Amino acid sequence: MKRLDDFLPTYETHERHSLSIAASPERADRAVREVTLAEIPVARALFALRSAGRGSTNARGPLIESMLRQGVLLEDVPGEGLVLGLTGQFWRLRGAPIDNRPGTAEEFAAFDRPDVAKVVMDLRVHAEGEERSLLTTETRIHVPDAAARRTFARYWRVIRPFSGLTRILLLRAARRRAEAAA
Repeated sequence: MKRLDDFLPTYETHERHSLSIAASPERADRAVREVTLAEIPVARALFALRSAGRGSTNARGPLIESMLRQGVLLEDVPGEGLVLGLTGQFWRLRGAPIDNRPGTAEEFAAFDRPDVAKVVMDLRVHAEGEERSLLTTETRIHVPDAAARRTFARYWRVIRPFSGLTRILLLRAARRRAEAAA
């Protein structure tokens, strides 16, 4: 898989989480792709708050599919992981959807609105032996415009703990799924 630097080399904010799983890399990868919001009640509540007035996220479908409706798949290597891209003015009420949102990896790479944040998030599986894996996620955020970056920084101070918690709970739900399938 490509490094995150290949998708977003410049960023102001990043966060990384990892979790060891007693399962093969293939099983861990499949598990993280199948996790639903119904398996992560706290994340479901946070998503519902965030999307107030715009309908709900499908709690029974895979969380990754819900995320892709808002963003774009940048890379997908079965058994190793995937990289998602997202753009928006997240600090605005309900995320302020933007026009001409990138729909492909190429459009995401070329996207350059200075007042809009670019986000990349990966979910990667690293083998730690035949029946052991390390599942990691890293999120990077870049806001080119200085004024928008300051506004985003205030928003991020409030949202960051919940954003990180959501990713940690996603990793834990994937571990439960992968280890239960053993």
